Amino acid sequence: GINAEYGEVFLGFRVVILRMSPGSFTPLWPIMLNELYGQLVELRGLLKRQSDSLNSRTLSMYLSITKLLDQALIIPPSMIPDFQVHTWVFVCDRPAELQSDQTFLSLSREIADEFDRGLEDDSWVRVAHAPFLKAPTISNVRELQPFYCALSRFGLFGTQDKGFTEADSLRLLNEALDEEFLDISP
Repeated sequence: GINAEYGEVFLGFRVVILRMSPGSFTPLWPIMLNELYGQLVELRGLLKRQSDSLNSRTLSMYLSITKLLDQALIIPPSMIPDFQVHTWVFVCDRPAELQSDQTFLSLSREIADEFDRGLEDDSWVRVAHAPFLKAPTISNVRELQPFYCALSRFGLFGTQDKGFTEADSLRLLNEALDEEFLDISP
């Protein structure tokens, strides 16, 4: 189905971002951003309708989309300057307690609101420059809730610095991608 292809396309975007020089995929950014935005809006709508029963291909697509967002937030800005200009659409640049007067809500905040923001403990704070999502598959869309709630609650500030360098971040992302790629190969 179409969802399986979308999942593969987003995996392909992740490979391109990690394995090619930034200038070589600049023409793809309008497509990537449009598709990422559109599919996250669709996820928000799905959650509004409280539709938790999704087939495995649809769940795989939403996991792949979310992993692309996770990766884009980790990669050094110099590698993906085209995404950095649009980061505000996907995640707020301030922690939740400073967002009260905000008229625009990022997509991660809107998605977290649809998840009912049920996760308020600090155990979901992401490690700076390390992938948050490592599972190769999910069985329920609610398994994405910690990621979106952490982004909504902490914005780009909700990270614990474990002393990772940019090289460490790229190594972790490449390892995660290799593991996932090997998992989906026939």
